[in-house]
Amino acid sequence: MKFDVLSYFLIFYISIYIFSVVVNLVTYSFGFERILATLNTISIWIVALFYYLVYKTEQIDLQAIQKISFYNYIGLIGLWMVSQGIYFVTGIREISISDKVLYYTEWFSGTEVVRFVGLMEYPNLIIMFCLFFYPLFCKHALGMERYWASRFLIVLGLLPIISTYSRSGYLVIVIGLAALLLFYLHKYLDYKKIVVIYTLSLATVITAFFYTDLSESFMTNLLELFSAREGSNDSRTFLMVESIRIPFENSPIIGMGIKDRSAIGYPLGSHSTFIGFMYKTGILGVLLGTIVFIIITLKIISAKENPFSKMLTIFMLIMPIVFLVEDIDGSNWLIVFYFIFVALLIKSNRIFFEKE
Repeated sequence: MKFDVLSYFLIFYISIYIFSVVVNLVTYSFGFERILATLNTISIWIVALFYYLVYKTEQIDLQAIQKISFYNYIGLIGLWMVSQGIYFVTGIREISISDKVLYYTEWFSGTEVVRFVGLMEYPNLIIMFCLFFYPLFCKHALGMERYWASRFLIVLGLLPIISTYSRSGYLVIVIGLAALLLFYLHKYLDYKKIVVIYTLSLATVITAFFYTDLSESFMTNLLELFSAREGSNDSRTFLMVESIRIPFENSPIIGMGIKDRSAIGYPLGSHSTFIGFMYKTGILGVLLGTIVFIIITLKIISAKENPFSKMLTIFMLIMPIVFLVEDIDGSNWLIVFYFIFVALLIKSNRIFFEKE
């Protein structure tokens, strides 16, 4: 394993995290469940660091990664089809298997919808799963011999994303696909054609906004999207305010270490990676965590042409946007896969191979 600047900053962050936990255990009292949860979180940061160091230098079989990702995603589509079938045939509003939720119904913009969870901890993990594996799923599907079957699978793969009814997920997927479209426009069209397309598009948008009610409809729909689940908005707002207030009042430099329960039942410092940095590790943790994401972004942008799809690169670049409203360490697999894919995208020695 070869250490680099990113791994050093991760080590610094983990060290501050451990120090904060020890200090706060001595200073305050916490429930045994919260202590165990904290030890788990620290452990997965350490595991993620080691996976990053290993994948950064080991030989990688690209075809194996794509094939595994394809069948993993097929499994997700299968779970989605099962959940839709059960609901529309039986009308059962929630299905759980061994305490893992397959789907449940919820009110979204005044309509009861089936929210797909896919046996994960919460629906937004479907979005994170798709950001990692949908690009590799698409690349493998495009290599299939049957043209229409591959295109059908690519479209079908979007339906589990839609069925999460995740507002932040919708936003980040749209941003990612828009960035991908712009990339291909610049790659395959000459300068004059790009200027013509941009000019016509801008003129069309301006005309539509000034001479139709498109602007009013756009703002109305945007506000409806962000207020679609008002209970969720209120809970997030309360949780984020408390997660900032408590460490600033008690331990602003190194944070509170252990995520205690809030008055509404959720752990403080959750539902946002950056607010989690503040709550767990204070100002030092926020600075170190932000630097980690800046280094990752710069490394991905400056890396030589990688053998993965451009869609995966773009999705990895916009993933920190999702971390504004989601925990990178909210699930054991999420943080590990994030740093695995970071390692694969910034490999300096390009140790890849494909089996014939």
